[in-house]
Amino acid sequence: MLRERLRNWRKITIMGASLGAVTLFFVAGIIFWGGFNTVMEATNNMKFCSSACHEMTWVYEEYKDRPHYRNPTGVGAECSDCHVPDAWGPKMIRKIQASREVWHWMLGTMDTQEEFYDRRLHLAENVWRSMLRTDSRECRNCHDWSAMDLEQQPARAAREHARAFEQGQTCIECHQGIAHELPEAWDESPVWAARFAHDTEADLDRGEPELPLEAEELGEAVAAEGDIASGLAWDEVPTLDVTLFLPGQASIEWIQDGSEHGGGRAFGFGDRCIWCHQGEEADIGALAVSGEKIETYDLGDKRGHVPMSIQASFDDDYLFMRFQWEAGEHAPLPFVEGGMMDPENPMKLTVSLSDDKVDMADRAGCWASCHHDSSYMPDAPEQAVLEESELSERLEMMNGVTKYLTESRTEIEVRGRRGAKRGGWNKLKEEAEIEELLNGGVYLDLARYKSGDGSTESGYVLDERHFTESQAIVFSADEQDGVWTAHLTRALKTGAEGDKPINLDGKYNLNVALHDDHADSRFHHVSWQYGLAFDAEIPGDFEEDFVEINAARISR
Repeated sequence: MLRERLRNWRKITIMGASLGAVTLFFVAGIIFWGGFNTVMEATNNMKFCSSACHEMTWVYEEYKDRPHYRNPTGVGAECSDCHVPDAWGPKMIRKIQASREVWHWMLGTMDTQEEFYDRRLHLAENVWRSMLRTDSRECRNCHDWSAMDLEQQPARAAREHARAFEQGQTCIECHQGIAHELPEAWDESPVWAARFAHDTEADLDRGEPELPLEAEELGEAVAAEGDIASGLAWDEVPTLDVTLFLPGQASIEWIQDGSEHGGGRAFGFGDRCIWCHQGEEADIGALAVSGEKIETYDLGDKRGHVPMSIQASFDDDYLFMRFQWEAGEHAPLPFVEGGMMDPENPMKLTVSLSDDKVDMADRAGCWASCHHDSSYMPDAPEQAVLEESELSERLEMMNGVTKYLTESRTEIEVRGRRGAKRGGWNKLKEEAEIEELLNGGVYLDLARYKSGDGSTESGYVLDERHFTESQAIVFSADEQDGVWTAHLTRALKTGAEGDKPINLDGKYNLNVALHDDHADSRFHHVSWQYGLAFDAEIPGDFEEDFVEINAARISR
């Protein structure tokens, strides 16, 4: 019976093959697939990737310092998670492509680390283009738009993710360098260059020419009635608590450069600095003091941030402001003989006002005038160069390059690639063009108090910084029990050139700078750009996230 059954089984065929042959093929297939899959998995793990080729050991060391390797959650990503697709078809294609890389390894195309770095930009471009084609497919194996709770994300991340979702962007468009160091001049690659281009004229659309509209608005020069603000009742005026911080050498060029400042892209889209960085002031100041980032000078024990309260009120003729902050202990600056940059002034307080006629003022305020080639900045020219320049007849440069606006220059170098100095101090426009800008209101208004002699200076920034004594703007300040209190009384329309005429239905950009402890030049504590309005309905007259200081109307 058994033999008969065996004879019957031998007669069974599947697609022309005997049952024995089918069984043999089936077992062989399992063995083959098991071996094939074992090889596939063996070439997908971290140990293989980091040891098979010496080229990979270099990038592996970088990767170990990145959040995909070590992070608070303990959830990491290996090489294959980012570079090998999960789906079988795309995975096979990628493995076949990898055979070309093996061939170059055998040829020794990149035998040394120098050869690797020479070709690194090209290699990165291959990955970037692939990720753009596949909509960052490998990233989305772990990260899913639909699963993101933007309300639980930091404000900066939530804003950027929301924008990326609306505009149909993909992960790699923002997160280059998340796992490895970026190649030198990576943002000049054709893959990304257009994204970081900066056209200062195109960025600012002033509409139909208004010149000389503002010059006609000035009217007759007026003198303030004196220090009105210190005699006002401030108890009922809303208070904005802010934190001033040391900005270090973070110039407006640095802010725009997406290869150095991660927010450069968001800034280019029109995001205000405060939207991303509010709440980080103490950390930024600490970075500057430590010299870890944005600062190359030894600041000793100088405090990195200063909490301050700001109040604003107005009537039909004046803007009134009140500022309060704690005085700090003296901390000598090691790079200055005697430790004091300005021995005559323990404190100087400056308030900057501008409207949106100034490029980038709606996002950064007076930061638009802080350039990489100003005094004590990385690309500041030598004093001998300034003295020999023909511009020394037009600009005051005895103490280096002062603040200036981008609009006053014919060209500004933003990225400083291939040794180019950032900024544009020596690209000054003709005098007639500067005059036209001034008459049209394209400038930053400044008011400064000097505690040494109690004087108030009024001025503006355009081609350079200008200061004169003012009769229409009055500051007062005193220190009691370790707390400074300063009051500002400013005529809405002073009639003076360089003083911004204030219209009560307008919105202005306000910044505060504090030179405490005998500081000078850029070694001040600064605020973000705050939106200033006058008893406005918000939301309504203006959007809520564009106005921080809504001055209260008062009666005197």
